[in-house]
Amino acid sequence: MLLKSLELQGFKTFPDKTLLTFEEGITAVVGPNGSGKSNISDAMRWVLGEQSTRALRCSKMEDVIFSGTPQRKAQGFSEVTLTIDNTDRELNFDGDTVAITRRFYRSGESEYRINKTMVRLRDIHELFMDTGLGRDGYSIIGQGKIDSIVSAKSEDRREIFEEAAGISRYRYRKEEAERRLQKAEENLVRLRDILTELEGRVEPLRVQAEKAEKFIAFDAEKKSLEIGLWLETLNRSGRVVREAEEKIAIAQSQYREAEAELEKLAQEIERNFTETNGCTAQMEVVRTEAASADEGATRKEGEISVVENDIRHEEETIARLTGEIEDAAKSEKELAGESAEKETAVKAKEAEIARHNSDFIAFTAELEALRSGTDSATKEIDAASATLAELNAALSETRVRLSSAESSAQEIRSRSDTVDHAIAESTARTETLEAEAAELKTMLSDTLNRMEAAQNAVRGHELRLDARRKKTETAKAEVDRLLLDANEQSRRAKLLEDLERNLEGFTQSVKTVMRERDRGNLQGIHGPVTRLLRVPRPYAVALETALGAAMQNIVVDSEEAAKAAIRLLKQRDSGRATFLPLSTIRGSVIDPRELIGEPGFVGVASALCTCDAQYDNIRDSLLGRTVVAENLDSAAQLARKIRYRYRVVSLDGQVVNAGGSFTGGSAGEIERIRKEAQRLREEADAAEKRFKEAQQEAANVAAQLDAARSELTVLGEDKIRFASEAARAERDVAAEKRNLQNLLEEKNNAEGRIGALNDTIEAAKGEAASLEERVRAAQAQMEAIAGSRADQMQRCDEMTRRLQEIRLSGLAVQKDKETLEAAIQALQIRREDRTDRVKRLQGEMEQSRAQITARTAQIEALRAQTRALRAEAEEKRGSIQTIAEKRAKLEKRAGELRLAERETGA
Repeated sequence: MLLKSLELQGFKTFPDKTLLTFEEGITAVVGPNGSGKSNISDAMRWVLGEQSTRALRCSKMEDVIFSGTPQRKAQGFSEVTLTIDNTDRELNFDGDTVAITRRFYRSGESEYRINKTMVRLRDIHELFMDTGLGRDGYSIIGQGKIDSIVSAKSEDRREIFEEAAGISRYRYRKEEAERRLQKAEENLVRLRDILTELEGRVEPLRVQAEKAEKFIAFDAEKKSLEIGLWLETLNRSGRVVREAEEKIAIAQSQYREAEAELEKLAQEIERNFTETNGCTAQMEVVRTEAASADEGATRKEGEISVVENDIRHEEETIARLTGEIEDAAKSEKELAGESAEKETAVKAKEAEIARHNSDFIAFTAELEALRSGTDSATKEIDAASATLAELNAALSETRVRLSSAESSAQEIRSRSDTVDHAIAESTARTETLEAEAAELKTMLSDTLNRMEAAQNAVRGHELRLDARRKKTETAKAEVDRLLLDANEQSRRAKLLEDLERNLEGFTQSVKTVMRERDRGNLQGIHGPVTRLLRVPRPYAVALETALGAAMQNIVVDSEEAAKAAIRLLKQRDSGRATFLPLSTIRGSVIDPRELIGEPGFVGVASALCTCDAQYDNIRDSLLGRTVVAENLDSAAQLARKIRYRYRVVSLDGQVVNAGGSFTGGSAGEIERIRKEAQRLREEADAAEKRFKEAQQEAANVAAQLDAARSELTVLGEDKIRFASEAARAERDVAAEKRNLQNLLEEKNNAEGRIGALNDTIEAAKGEAASLEERVRAAQAQMEAIAGSRADQMQRCDEMTRRLQEIRLSGLAVQKDKETLEAAIQALQIRREDRTDRVKRLQGEMEQSRAQITARTAQIEALRAQTRALRAEAEEKRGSIQTIAEKRAKLEKRAGELRLAERETGA
């Protein structure tokens, strides 16, 4: 086995990768102080597993990493690889070359490799055992190392000699085997304890298993019964739901029928209202038509008078033409003689006319003088007469308008009174229906609020019930767990008590001494060490290992008590025992200040347990020179720190340079377990109480939930009923409001028409009064004018009579003259063309007769039209009465329909 090379990177003063190759012979490294020569040997120690920072000349392990310079930054890790030629298989490794690598990071992590394969530090230690290169080897001798070896204790030198002799491997293996055997023995003891404990639990567990099986069977039966109960409940609920649905369907059918009936009634009411309004409008139309027919009849009567006057004129014309025709029928001779006679008569008449003219002129002058005074009066009377006639006509027309307006106003007032009564009734009904609808809405809103509150209450009760059930289940589980734990703790305390009483785990000699002490045959016996020390649980394994076989040492008062016990053992051949007299044992404790602050240092073993003051020396004697570390690595590091002067034990029972372990209990543990069992029983009782309270709360919440659900169901039914009633009330209110609106519109129209008619009546009255006043004034004026004119008229009448007589005489003479002349002329014409004249006159006469016939037919037609118009006016007046009666019947029917609608809606 030869050293081939050493490769460093980031180790102390070697930031770059540096390879040192070692040939056969001696390799020397020469350099001034501070050049880093010792770092090479430190690197070899470090790569072989050195854990002591002091041995590496560091304050902490991180110092082995290159920390940097002003020119170079620090490294993140340190790595050293040591290569060894193993062709002679000096190392227990199948390879000609063995490369040992150790890498350390600033984070504190370490890696160990053999030929680049990750291994443990323990593997490296075992590889170099008995080679002189190991952790405790002598191949690396530093400054002062020889002096330390020479001045070391015999135990430390023995380790070096064993390493040189090649037996350290076997010693390590022996210790490892003993430690494993000890662990196996401990495991067997623990297994026996567990087996004994479990054997005691078999019967209770069997009883519990039987109970569990019965519980499972009962629980299955309970589930089956609950399922059956739920199915029955569902069936009943289904039947109730179906009955409710059938009732709802029937109610909906009845509701639809009632709604259809209400719709029909509403339509009939609408038709009735339309017909009523139609009757009113028809009455107005008929009344207007009647008035128009009367006016037409009056106009026709005037036309009849005109036509009759035309007929009289035509009759006169016919008479004249008849005379002319008769005259034309005379013979020519008669016509000639007659013509001569008439010419003579004409001359006589001319003389008479001249005389009458002179008289007429005289009387005319006188009459003109009289008439000049009466002409203005006559004109005034004529104007007054015309004005009076116009005023009388206007007054008559105004009185007709007034009468018609008053009649219409009276009818409208009568209808308005009926409408007012209907409006009052409709308003009262509307207010009642609105109050009912508001009340129903309030009840519905209140029901909805109560339903929401009930739903919230149901959800709250459900959540509370779930919480109570979960709480009950949790409490039940906690009760079961606490009872099981309490029983287990009781059984464990009983087991430990039995072990304590029977001194299980102790040797026969210790059992014999303790039995004899209990019997009073031995005095001054305190008991085994394990009964006198109180060890915290975290340090139990470490202190058991540290005590080893010493745990069965018996503490006595004095040497005499020890001797008496030894004699008893010899007499009974009960084996050997170690006795610790309180009078002679003196303990010593190492100074922990050297180790305080070291990584993994827990404390001195004697400081980690307690006992009565009289046993302090015993405790310090057994544990005062033992150090407790966190783990094996820390133990190894601490051992090197104290140069292996004391034994170091890890918390998991690993020992450096010494070892051992034991299993047992203590009275303190039994008492603790008993207290724990008592505490668990008390907690179980409290949990049982909480469980019962939770059950009661769950039952109360379930009852409250059922009550809340029942209330919610009732509120749901109320909601449906109130919603239906509220909808019906809304429809009633809307219908009544429509009716009221129609009535109000009719009333407003009636009021408008009454107002217009009142205006017309007032205007007509005012106009009639004015016309009457003007008529009276015109009559008075005409009477005044007539009074003053009467005298003049009397004189004028006399003169007029005289003048009229003269004029008539003159006219008669003139007429006779003209007649004679006309007759002469006619005779001449007749003589000339008598036949044509007769035919023409006959044609004119026939034309006049045709005119008379036409006029007569026209008169008959006009009279028929007048009678028709009068009859039509009478008929219209009769139809007005019929329409009024029909409207009254319709209004009565409307009241009956509204009553039926309310009854149907209710």
